[in-house]
Amino acid sequence: HGLDYLFSLYDEAGKLLAEVQQISMERGEKFPSKVTNQVFRHAKYKGMGYINKPKMRQYVHCYALHCLDMCQSDALRKLCKERGENVGAWCNACYTPLIMMARESGWDIEGIFNRHEKLRIWYVPKKLVQMCSLERAGRPI
Repeated sequence: HGLDYLFSLYDEAGKLLAEVQQISMERGEKFPSKVTNQVFRHAKYKGMGYINKPKMRQYVHCYALHCLDMCQSDALRKLCKERGENVGAWCNACYTPLIMMARESGWDIEGIFNRHEKLRIWYVPKKLVQMCSLERAGRPI
């Protein structure tokens, strides 16, 4: 259930983003529309250092698959567990369904994230963008 906990941290980060936006608006400052370093600093300030950039950035594509197709995400988790593979194998396996979704959306992976309520606050991982570009160019990953 560690992955379920990890996914709940993405929701927590969304709430922290809303707090940062509110604080910034009250101060008359420009506010972020996505989870940025400012949000991670705010999390640390609030004693929530477990919401940290390296971990959140590493698994954002896994969270994306979970949000977009929970059944497929769960099936991949189960398959990797049955094979005795570690979380890293599952993490890598999450790219393929997202690439397929991008293909079906005219390679608009940014649009896929931006259209989803929970994902629009996250930057699309560069690795996912690169993998989509390679696949689109006919050079399989």
